[in-house]
Amino acid sequence: MSRTALIQTTTANAKDLSNFSTVSSIAIVASEPTNTKLTYVFRADDGNWQKYDTSSSTWKDVATQSLTAESVVSEGNTTADVTALTSTALAAFAGKMVNIAVGMEMDADATEAPSLTSITFAGETGATVTTKSVDSDAINLTDSGKPCEILAIDVSKTEESGGTVQVLASINDGSSWGEYADYSTYITSPATKATAIKFRAVLTAPNIGTSVAKINSVSVNHRTDGVATFSEGTGTCISKTYNFSNPITRAHLMVKHPVVDDTEITAYVSLRKPPTYVSGEVLGTGTGKSQTVKLANTDGLASHGFVLYFDGEKQDDSSYSFSPADGQVTFTADSGVAVTADYIAGWSAETWTPMTHDTVYPDKNDTTLVDDQFDYIAGTNDPTGTVGAIRVDLKQNTGSEKDVVLGTGIGSEQAFKLPHHAKQESITVKPDKATWKYKDKTDVITITAPADEEISISYKWAARSNYLESLTCIFNE
Repeated sequence: MSRTALIQTTTANAKDLSNFSTVSSIAIVASEPTNTKLTYVFRADDGNWQKYDTSSSTWKDVATQSLTAESVVSEGNTTADVTALTSTALAAFAGKMVNIAVGMEMDADATEAPSLTSITFAGETGATVTTKSVDSDAINLTDSGKPCEILAIDVSKTEESGGTVQVLASINDGSSWGEYADYSTYITSPATKATAIKFRAVLTAPNIGTSVAKINSVSVNHRTDGVATFSEGTGTCISKTYNFSNPITRAHLMVKHPVVDDTEITAYVSLRKPPTYVSGEVLGTGTGKSQTVKLANTDGLASHGFVLYFDGEKQDDSSYSFSPADGQVTFTADSGVAVTADYIAGWSAETWTPMTHDTVYPDKNDTTLVDDQFDYIAGTNDPTGTVGAIRVDLKQNTGSEKDVVLGTGIGSEQAFKLPHHAKQESITVKPDKATWKYKDKTDVITITAPADEEISISYKWAARSNYLESLTCIFNE
């Protein structure tokens, strides 16, 4: 079943061609993935909705004047039809206010929706115009309605032969829109917060035929809370500690996790001898004065697990001192009171030994998961013991790409799959005149660049987060 949508201009945002003496062409920046399409109908001033009939080279009313998404899809012109229109065909729009309706369709096999970035009319005005203001649509910065931080605003513009571009911005703080001010006003520390932002470019070209004033792109880097939205690093998972009856010399580990590009999985094993748990060791009898006694076992004393008793009653650890470095215990007990202690000796901290990566098997039940296999076989000098644990590290690799050539511009939109998960705020695309849009979920960047110009990209990247679905370890003697 096909899915359709309708985009339609209103009186407030109709294309104002009232100063145009001629209209030479229409340029459309859009994306129409496989099994999708965009279609268009037009209305000049208060006339009827029309399409261009390519067979008769005339504008004709569409059958359905009360537009719906389905009617525009079935009756409208294609993108190719519209961009092929000549100044002769477009003469009907000169000096008029032009409304546009766009039908969007995805059939049942489509995996990605079509999108429309811009529709631009080119032509000549009857009067000399040296200054022009261009307003953007409002850009929503958050879906929750709660203001978020504006981290940076990057502006790309071209100014030649006296041409100038002034970029203004207005923000919505969650209740109302503010006055337009230079965009740098909103790059502050601490960061300015807003729910939405819109821009106005004031273009001035005083020298007719030579001045150039062009706004290439404006991008806003923002985040929704006080935590960076792009995380990276190494995550560590440590199993519980197991006590075995006999010394362990071998281990086989199976780690199930998703397939995530640019991540690494490493595994480690810790094997050690069991500690000695001493219970009720007699330290002496209280004298009413401070005493210092040394424990009978001082090798490998654990800082945890020490308990002091007066006549079998547990004492608060703030009432005495215990030094695991030398086994010294200092306390003050009433005269004649029996002083005993529990503690752990022969204890050693975990020492992690790398396991050898064996192989990777695809999961039988879920194609998005794999099983990484790791082995440990103790050599003559390698750790063994009856106390064991496993550690798994999940590392997100990071890096950067500089001036990587993607292809050559064709004057319309092209899609490129990046080999790494890019940090969008770090992306720069050449040539400067190119426009682009990065899809974070798929690592696909769509770029529109002038024909025959080389397209290159620079960016920083970091792998997506990985996680452990499960881990299973077999310990052997």
